[in-house]
Amino acid sequence: MRILFMESSLLLLLTAVTTGCVSSPSVTKQTQTLPTITEQPTKEAVLNSTLTPTAKPIEHSTPEATTATNPTRCETSQLSVRRVSEDAGVGNVAITYAFTNNASSPCTLYGYPGLALLDAKDRPLQGIKVIRSKDTYFSSKQPRQQVTLAPGKQASFQIAYNHISSPDQNCPMSSKIQITPPNAYEHFTLTEQIKPCTGKVRVTPVRSADTQP
Repeated sequence: MRILFMESSLLLLLTAVTTGCVSSPSVTKQTQTLPTITEQPTKEAVLNSTLTPTAKPIEHSTPEATTATNPTRCETSQLSVRRVSEDAGVGNVAITYAFTNNASSPCTLYGYPGLALLDAKDRPLQGIKVIRSKDTYFSSKQPRQQVTLAPGKQASFQIAYNHISSPDQNCPMSSKIQITPPNAYEHFTLTEQIKPCTGKVRVTPVRSADTQP
């Protein structure tokens, strides 16, 4: 009887131990700290975040603004030239010419125009020296200056020479002249009779037509 009781007790103890071991995983699950689940952003949220600017926008300059504040050099194709006036005195002659901007945008002229005297066969007149001069007998000294020509505006210059000859002197005379705008390559050809008896013709730099004497 005693032995049977002990066996029953051992059986009950074994059952309790077995039951505790079986139920232990559920206890562990109850006390385990679960990882924090972070919600993944949707595709639409990512796109919206990308499209939303977070920095100061970059400012870009435009070619139009540069062009407006810095006019380009005048090309021969956008200009015309004409004789404006003539002065004479004490054997000296000065002829004023003016460039006109025929384009729709402003341009600039700076420096001396080119000048060539031609004979009746369009050949350069022999024995003539063209001299760049800041003044003439009829105009005051003025240094080179950049002239900005708005559409329709003018810039002028003078050519000057002495036409008095001695009784036995045969002065050369041009049939045409070629005028080239400053820093340009193409020229204008005008019919013009110029007789520089000293062999020298002075050319002044371009000036604003408003300041030309």
